[in-house]
Amino acid sequence: MPSTRLLWVILAVAFLALAHAENGPDFPIGSVIQNFSLPQADGSGKKTALVRGKRATVVSPNQLKIEDLDVDLYNSEGKADTTITATRCDFWRKENRLTTDSGILVKKPTLLVSANGIDWNVADSCGTLYTRVRVVLSNASP
Repeated sequence: MPSTRLLWVILAVAFLALAHAENGPDFPIGSVIQNFSLPQADGSGKKTALVRGKRATVVSPNQLKIEDLDVDLYNSEGKADTTITATRCDFWRKENRLTTDSGILVKKPTLLVSANGIDWNVADSCGTLYTRVRVVLSNASP
């Protein structure tokens, strides 16, 4: 189904930025990164995404707890056309996984997906949305 495939592509791009944390510096347990912003670009330098969060806390060498995640994905014209938000999520560095049970929302002009939980494998670009998954498609033009 094209809409399901689109969702997986969107989530893969959005959380790819978080995968780079595995290669990033190690912070002491309990460290808090406030109001972070991680712009993402393709090989030519064109902006593809902007990952933001209110706070990321290092829970263990493997786990980052991210609060108020907000991801903007940019289309080929350089305009933000997709937004992904989560109240709270955990990024598991060694497994390269993103999980939450507190809700996720994906918004596009013609697509709205919400779910209470997600278990997403960043490297494989696949995962599971679970508990109260809702997909709304529309044919509205932006």
